[in-house]
Amino acid sequence: MGAALAEHIDRTAERRAVIDSSPELQERERTKLAVVTSAIQDALLQRGVDDDSAKLVAQIATIASQNALDRWAEGHGETDFATCLHAVAESLRDVLTEGIDSSRPE
Repeated sequence: MGAALAEHIDRTAERRAVIDSSPELQERERTKLAVVTSAIQDALLQRGVDDDSAKLVAQIATIASQNALDRWAEGHGETDFATCLHAVAESLRDVLTEGIDSSRPE
């Protein structure tokens, strides 16, 4: 997936800017993300995951992939997508195990 994304880095940043400037396109993007989330949830359900867990994991997976895509695009593709996704997963793991410490510097 990362190799395919690398071919489109310039268009990804431009696309994001256009979407960010239009409430209608933002709504369309949310609808597309909801479809992706639903597809992930369905795949998990087919593998025997219980409904609550499938829904939660699908939502987290969608958010994590969007966050990784943002990081990748903001970095102009200098770091590959897989590395960005791994960093997001590590951040999520840290928050879930250690909590959010508002006193930590950013």
